[in-house]
Amino acid sequence: MISILLLSALLAAPASAQGRKNVLETLSAALASDQGYDAAGRTRLLSAIKTRFADYGLQVVNESRQKAIPVVLHVITEGSFDEAPADRVAEVAFAAYQAMSRGADPEVVEGIALYGYRKKIPGERLATWANGYRNLTENKVPGDVAADLVRVAMEKDLPDSEFNILKWALVDGVKKGHDPKDYATYLFGNVFAGKGPGRVSSDATLAFSKAKKLRRPVTLPAYEGVFTKTVAAEAPVVAPPVAQAPAVETPVEAPAVETPADKKPWVESRPSSVKPQIPTDTAPKPVAAAPKPPVPLPKPPATKPHLTVAKPPVAEKDHEVAASSRQLAEIWPGLESSAESYLGTPYVWGGTTHKGIDCSAFTQNSFGENKVKIPRVSRDQWKTGDKVDAALRNGDLLFFNTMGVGVSHVGLVVDAKTNTFMHASSSKGVTRADLDKNYYKQRYLGARRVVR
Repeated sequence: MISILLLSALLAAPASAQGRKNVLETLSAALASDQGYDAAGRTRLLSAIKTRFADYGLQVVNESRQKAIPVVLHVITEGSFDEAPADRVAEVAFAAYQAMSRGADPEVVEGIALYGYRKKIPGERLATWANGYRNLTENKVPGDVAADLVRVAMEKDLPDSEFNILKWALVDGVKKGHDPKDYATYLFGNVFAGKGPGRVSSDATLAFSKAKKLRRPVTLPAYEGVFTKTVAAEAPVVAPPVAQAPAVETPVEAPAVETPADKKPWVESRPSSVKPQIPTDTAPKPVAAAPKPPVPLPKPPATKPHLTVAKPPVAEKDHEVAASSRQLAEIWPGLESSAESYLGTPYVWGGTTHKGIDCSAFTQNSFGENKVKIPRVSRDQWKTGDKVDAALRNGDLLFFNTMGVGVSHVGLVVDAKTNTFMHASSSKGVTRADLDKNYYKQRYLGARRVVR
């Protein structure tokens, strides 16, 4: 009887008393060292996490649970970075922890868990999506198409059973030799049109088989997915060489070009420094610059119904601004217009369009629409252009560490006098933000200038 009581007492003892920390202690220690929080904000966040995790917070961080801790911390950091309420941050972090406990891929969970800042998503559903993504890529479905199925499931609130129907329909289509993006367009477009996944799956099988026999294309519904290429035709990516193995410290982002089926959409290589390609005076046809007015008239806000975020107030004291250049003067009106056209566009894991976008696609598209080509992912954009050691100016790229592993987020300076930048926020979509806020300053790594 005494031995049973001793064993019970040992199991009930805090994890720290046994030489290990529990989940709550581990998260608390990590947040205590993060200077981006003030004391009150840290207290609110820890209280919300303790309440939401409840008994799960007392679980000892063993070898298997250790893999979940960086994912949970990333989700917490992203929410705090976007100034999401503490209760929502705790809710999303708990869902990510649950998904990891079900064996989901950590790199996929890091991306899709951020959808929780748009709507409540239980951990078991995140696990279904993450494991479904793995099933798709293992069966040679491109990563950006697999990521788009996750977005469709999120936006349409698809039950897990219907998600799986579409998942296996995509796998079947690829195995039969059909173009995966055409097949996805047919499936997802018809689902958004109101048809059930089961019926759409059957219709796709018949339509593509018939078209293949007759050697004619399938009539596709109107659909814009995250894999749709809208900029590539005019400004293709300056593609860095593909590494043989993905980097260990990998942000959650996706390439704008079609990704090999066995790669996740955000896998980044580690190339040498890449210089942006900018039109210069040495071009063989200088007349191309003639029809371009030096300062086009700004578009009225009414033409952009999705602009829901007002410009922040001017800072009490303006910041020093670096001198402009002829090239920047020529490109800035169009660059600013392109960036503002994305205001209000929701965050989408791997997204590259006005339907949904992530942080590095936002900066790449903004420059790309103005014939300046930069890499797809933030880690590679960090190696582009020139380092900014002094004052900022409009058009500079700002880089942040939101994951504790180096560059993982990027934004675009739009008003250097007030330190205002634009970025794709996981909770607010594309929005304006103030670099002077403490949390941004603590995560800020530096700036690059891609237009000299």
